[in-house]
Amino acid sequence: MKKIYILIICLFATVLSSKADEGMWPLTLLKQLENDMQAKGLKLTAEDIYSINQSCVKDGVLRLMQRGSNRMFCTGEIISNEGLFLSNHHCGYGAIQELSTPEDNILKNGFFAKDRASERKASFNIGILVRVEEVTDMVLTGINVNDEEVARGKAVNAQLTKAKEELMTRDGKKYLVEIIPFYNGNKFLAMYYEVFRDIRLVGAPPENVGKFGGETDNWMWPRHTCDFSMFRIYADKDNKPADFSADNKPFTPKHFFPISLKGTQPGDFAMILGYPGRTSRYTYSDGINYYSNKERPARVKIRRAVLDIYEESMHADPNIKLMYADKYAGLSNYWKKFMGEVDGLKNLKLYERRSAAEKEMITWIDANQKAPVYAETFTLYKDAYKGLNQFGLLQTYYGEIFPNSQPLSLASGFVSFEKLLSTEPQDELTNKKIAEFTAANLKAVPEIFKEFYTPIEKKVLAKVLQYLYEDIDHGQLPKEIIDLVDKVKKDYTKLAETLFKKSMFVDQSKLDKFLNSPSLKGLKKDPIYIIASAYAKKMSEEMKPVYAEINDKLGRANRLFQSAMIEMQAGKTFNPDANGTMRLTYGTVQNYEARDAVLYKEYTTDRGVVEKYQPGDIEFDAPAKLIELMQKKDFGQYADAQGNLHTCFLTTNDITGGNSGSPVINGNGELIGTAFDGNWEAISSDFAFEPALQRTISLDIRYTLFILDKYAGAGYLLNEMKIIK
Repeated sequence: MKKIYILIICLFATVLSSKADEGMWPLTLLKQLENDMQAKGLKLTAEDIYSINQSCVKDGVLRLMQRGSNRMFCTGEIISNEGLFLSNHHCGYGAIQELSTPEDNILKNGFFAKDRASERKASFNIGILVRVEEVTDMVLTGINVNDEEVARGKAVNAQLTKAKEELMTRDGKKYLVEIIPFYNGNKFLAMYYEVFRDIRLVGAPPENVGKFGGETDNWMWPRHTCDFSMFRIYADKDNKPADFSADNKPFTPKHFFPISLKGTQPGDFAMILGYPGRTSRYTYSDGINYYSNKERPARVKIRRAVLDIYEESMHADPNIKLMYADKYAGLSNYWKKFMGEVDGLKNLKLYERRSAAEKEMITWIDANQKAPVYAETFTLYKDAYKGLNQFGLLQTYYGEIFPNSQPLSLASGFVSFEKLLSTEPQDELTNKKIAEFTAANLKAVPEIFKEFYTPIEKKVLAKVLQYLYEDIDHGQLPKEIIDLVDKVKKDYTKLAETLFKKSMFVDQSKLDKFLNSPSLKGLKKDPIYIIASAYAKKMSEEMKPVYAEINDKLGRANRLFQSAMIEMQAGKTFNPDANGTMRLTYGTVQNYEARDAVLYKEYTTDRGVVEKYQPGDIEFDAPAKLIELMQKKDFGQYADAQGNLHTCFLTTNDITGGNSGSPVINGNGELIGTAFDGNWEAISSDFAFEPALQRTISLDIRYTLFILDKYAGAGYLLNEMKIIK
């Protein structure tokens, strides 16, 4: 019998838990990994990386956050004692685009501030992690893993609220405190962030350098993209967060990264700290089928259609290209990822592998009399995915179509306003809320219409309404949408034209007029609002209990599954799914065999840039000065021993979206590169780590410094840095 249990555990270790260099590890687990990291080449200790008592490596790692929501979107790293930091070009892309105009197109031409006064205000925040604290006992005291789901959820939420209030009060509310579930709610950690609001753009290369290769090269190796941008954090006279002010001073960090010019060799230790967004490494087998056959193909279809519409106008007019650049970049990145996941999940036979592991878990549950706790897990999964297969597309289309059609997105934001206008009687509090809503939107609307091109938006609206009508079960689709399409006999172009003629959500002057004198009747008769409102209400009212039941079953099944897995392999250290919190991944510099007879080298050089260069091409053009420098081999101290400039390199690190811009660090704690992508062959890595195939693609720091120094003439910035030659 023991041999059977050993076989089960080995199978799970292969399919569902960490192997090779897999792992996006929470900082609280570093001590357990210290020996293995040092055996691979780390010269630091766990305390050097994360400490609550002294400055450490994590103090130099930044969480890029959207202003207003504090939603994480990328990672950065501090490289000077004056608050200078690096991230990816595609992370700074939105801020750079926002600062660009047709007359001063710094997105296209590049920008490097000649002095502090020339630095430009950027529209995002920076979070610096102060400490991590385990608070599982505060949240789960008196709560069991298999308690009845609704009651358990209410109890957890109540204790989460209480715990957060207590933690924030303890520190005088000077930090942003987030309490995050790990292992599907079996553990909770509190994250304390100091949030800086005065961020300024220092420099970025031209778009055809920072995005060299475009969508063709995205997620691909070999890569030659110089994907970086530079910003600076400013603080008040006490080195604390402050709103933008001319009186603020460059931030003095607790830690900044020294920069190594030594380069890398195969087998060298490489460590990444950053903020990976989301992974789903423990997805049930029925979930793998749902995502690969239904959910991901739907997202790919919608995004590709919108991208095609964007491209038609963007390629014809450089001003439209600038206007839609950030939207296009965001859409296209995950369009290609979702497309790759569809094939990757099938090619790697993940459904079959997960199914086999799940059968072994059932055997373990039965053999160990664990049925009273865990037996319902698999029934819950079956029921939940049956529900998603029936109703999931309605939800997926809502999440894809409304953010990508500006009129629908704008109109959906007025659903709450309808409730205010419908309130009877109109008391003082309601009138105050109405005034606040109109004032906020009168301020926001001009910014929205700065990036609104009517020919694009008409075509997008026509296409998404076509997909809704043709792809969604009419028994689920709001009747208002069906009636509108039937009225024009499925002429979607005509429908879009009619909607644009009659709606205020496509015209700034009409919307301003409404906001200055709002009326319930005016809102409810707007045809685009009718569509947005009907869909929003369908989701928030009729479908809410349906999705709540599905999510409750999935949440419960996931929690029980991970609890059972941890119990099966008692004593093993598990890496939890990524959830937007700081993680460490460690590995080595390595090549890989992509397929039979295709062995990829672990680095690229300037030669590849020149070989790919196509003057005037939308993806592979490059500045003439850069090509001239490369043809002359004028690389100075940034060249290797053979006189070549290394551009990008590969490591076995485990990353995902959100890690973009993360520091790649050698065994001495020195910066050797900036992570910016994964490779195509392992694009389904959010669902499964593939050690033989999965690689992180990083920008070699020597290419970054070469662009600063030799190309941009901004070598003065190097004077701030600590460069190890």
